Amino acid sequence: MAANDKVGLPEVSIGIPTRNGMPVLSRLLEQIFRQKTTRSFEVYALDSGSKDDTLEVLRAHPVRIISIDPQSFDWGRLRHRLFQEARGRIVVNLSQDAIPADLTWLDRLVAPLEDPQVGAASGSSIPDPHREFPQFQWEKNGHYYFTREIGKFVARYGKGMSFGNTAVPKAVWERLGISPQATGEDFGFQMRLHAAGLKIAFPQDAPVWHHHNYTLQGVFRRCRNEGLALREMGCAYNEFDLLVDLLQSRKNIQWAREIRYARLHSAAEWLYPVLRPVAVYVGSRFAQKMVWY
Repeated sequence: MAANDKVGLPEVSIGIPTRNGMPVLSRLLEQIFRQKTTRSFEVYALDSGSKDDTLEVLRAHPVRIISIDPQSFDWGRLRHRLFQEARGRIVVNLSQDAIPADLTWLDRLVAPLEDPQVGAASGSSIPDPHREFPQFQWEKNGHYYFTREIGKFVARYGKGMSFGNTAVPKAVWERLGISPQATGEDFGFQMRLHAAGLKIAFPQDAPVWHHHNYTLQGVFRRCRNEGLALREMGCAYNEFDLLVDLLQSRKNIQWAREIRYARLHSAAEWLYPVLRPVAVYVGSRFAQKMVWY
C-alpha cells in the first residue's frame, strides 16, 4: 500500500530519475503499486526535462514529481537530491526502465538492511521478457565489463553496486553523503561505504526486469562515460590497459564463438570487443564531462 494514501511518513521512499521514459515507465509504475507488502511507501520522480508522455504517465499515478534542470544535469547531484527529497527511513533508487520482476520485490530488496552492518542492498537485473528489443549480446553473455578499469575497481572495492535497483538507509546517506559526479555515482557511493566499513548486500531474490540494446554511437558514449567516471575514482585506463584488452584471449575467444553461432546482429555487437577498450580509453584519457547516450 502506498503511503500517499496514509497519514504520516512512509517507511520506504522509492525515487525514480526520469527522462523520456516511455513506454516502459507505465509498466514500472503498475508493478510498484501492485507490490504485496505491509511496508508503507511513497513514489516520487526526479524528471530531467522529458519531452514525451512521461509526465502524463507520472501524473496518472500517485507519484510526486520534482523537476530537474537538464542543462546542469549531474548524476551525483541528482542522487543527492533524490535522497534529500525522501521522507522514508529507507530510500530505494530505481531506474525508469527497471521493472520489479515480482510482487515481493520491495520486501526482499530492503530485507538485508535489517543488519546494521549493511549500508546498501543492490538487487540483480534479469532480461525483460516483454521488452520490444533483444538484449545486447555482450550484456547477455556476461562479457560487457571485460576491460581492466573495472577489474581495478573490483579488486579494491568488491563487486560493483548499481543505483538502478538499490536500497539504502537514509541515515547512511546522511552520514556519508554523495558528491557531485558526472556519472558513476553508484561506484562513488560504494567507495564511501567501503571506507566506512559498511557492507553491500546483493540479494538475488529481488531482481528487476532490465536489459539494453545499443546503437554504435550509444554504446561508444556509454563506455566513454564509464572511462571518465572510473578515472575520477582512481581507476584510470592507460595505453597499456588498452593494448592488453584488445589482445585479451578470453574476450577474443568469446568473440569468435559469437560469430560462429551467428549471434551478432548489429554493428555495435560486431565491433564491441574493440569499441569498448577504445571508448573507455578516450573517456579516461581525454573526456572532461559526461555526454548523453
